[in-house]
Amino acid sequence: MSDLGVEGWQLRCGEWTPDCILDLRTSDQYSRAHLSGSTNVPYNVFQAQSEAMVAGNANVLLVDEGGARAAEMAVWLRSRGHAASYLVGGMSAWRGPLEGA
Repeated sequence: MSDLGVEGWQLRCGEWTPDCILDLRTSDQYSRAHLSGSTNVPYNVFQAQSEAMVAGNANVLLVDEGGARAAEMAVWLRSRGHAASYLVGGMSAWRGPLEGA
């Protein structure tokens, strides 16, 4: 499996490309701005909905506001056999393009 934490520059330069991006923030936060190609799955329903969403994806990237909840859920997914990583620093640290902004 890849490293648990993925830095923003690794995404921006194409060094690491996820097959699936899941944004754990609230729907209001997601609607204001999000990573291109991401899907909103709020943290409070993530465990109930995530297994089906990540099935068949080789690399899953989890995103939240600051990185802590995404890191927690990446570890949870890895414990279930999925290749999951999180965006270090979350959306607060992201300096790349956004949709919905």
